[in-house]
Amino acid sequence: MIGFYNWVFPYFCRKILTMSDLQENEQPLLPTPFKRPSGLTVICILTFIFSGLLFISSFFDSIYYYYLPDFLKSTSVSTLISQFEGLTEMMKAMMAVDIWYYIFNAILSAISFIGAFLMFRLIKVGFHLYTVAQILLMIVPLIYLPGYKTDIANTAITAIFIFLYYSNLKIMK
Repeated sequence: MIGFYNWVFPYFCRKILTMSDLQENEQPLLPTPFKRPSGLTVICILTFIFSGLLFISSFFDSIYYYYLPDFLKSTSVSTLISQFEGLTEMMKAMMAVDIWYYIFNAILSAISFIGAFLMFRLIKVGFHLYTVAQILLMIVPLIYLPGYKTDIANTAITAIFIFLYYSNLKIMK
């Protein structure tokens, strides 16, 4: 019960500052709105675009995973694919991948999107969500794609974005 009084007593006994309590030339302190840096806005928008597209792609790949082989074997699609060299091999590789690859990509890209949204709102936990999701997005292909070698360009872009977000971390709450 004593803990309750220690909380309630200062609450009711606080002096409420009114305009008459201020000096003649003194203005009341108003909170200044904080503006998000334009650089943070740009990288958040780029992340929204790329993470959103990856989410949509992985989401639909996981939904239509079992229907895609039949669709690719249909006559009109198979003749179109066979015209482009390398596209047939890519389609075979896509069908050899387990469905969990697409599910994990969809989940991690959604987490990355949410992290960027939180950073857009200047919430610091978004940086941690984004960073973990991006690192795991680089690890998932190593696990599920046989013979996959790390993509240096993807790794460099991810590192640059993490660094850019990290440089804005001090202004986030």
